[in-house]
Amino acid sequence: MTDYTGKKFSVLGDSISTYRGVTVDDPNTFYGRDAIEKGGFQSVADTWWMRVIDGLGGVLERNNSFAGSCVTDGFGLGRGACSWERAGALGDPDVILIPMGANDLGFGVTADAFAAAYALMLSRLRERYPRAAIWCGTLINGRKVLPDEPYFMGEDSPKALEPFSSIIRDCAARAGAGLVDLAASGVVYDTIDGCHPTAGGMAQLAALWLDAMRA
Repeated sequence: MTDYTGKKFSVLGDSISTYRGVTVDDPNTFYGRDAIEKGGFQSVADTWWMRVIDGLGGVLERNNSFAGSCVTDGFGLGRGACSWERAGALGDPDVILIPMGANDLGFGVTADAFAAAYALMLSRLRERYPRAAIWCGTLINGRKVLPDEPYFMGEDSPKALEPFSSIIRDCAARAGAGLVDLAASGVVYDTIDGCHPTAGGMAQLAALWLDAMRA
């Protein structure tokens, strides 16, 4: 038994948190048949988020994740995680997991814009779900373990994760949210393409989330 036993979990994320047939925006799911096979997945239970939910004795309420998702809404589509469309579409969760920010960094969002959007996202989540526990994850580097798979963002792409991780830490503290400091762990997780975890990489990420949330 844990403090989370029987609690309803929702996920607000990007491609790393998708899975065919489970995530809300299924057409924009990275983990479709091809990635599931390449990553060595047997079922959705192998994802980082279901490992966390199962490990804490919870149940999945809703996973509102899709490929390319950002915290910011720079494309004017109302689909950034800071938008009411996303923040208000998590069902009735007791716990909200937020592993986001990598796409903002990859798409060249400025640190100031990211900080403003992240704070807005947490503010709206607090307003919409006042009794929910919110957990935010910082950014973490991966390593490609499938030699024939091309790099997702380029092998030599700069990975200046720390400024964005620092923003996530600050915003989480200001909002009274829990922090899973993946960046501070020193772990480099196993990926298909330098970004998207294999089933083994998902287990590495889940272990870090579980350690922080159990503590």
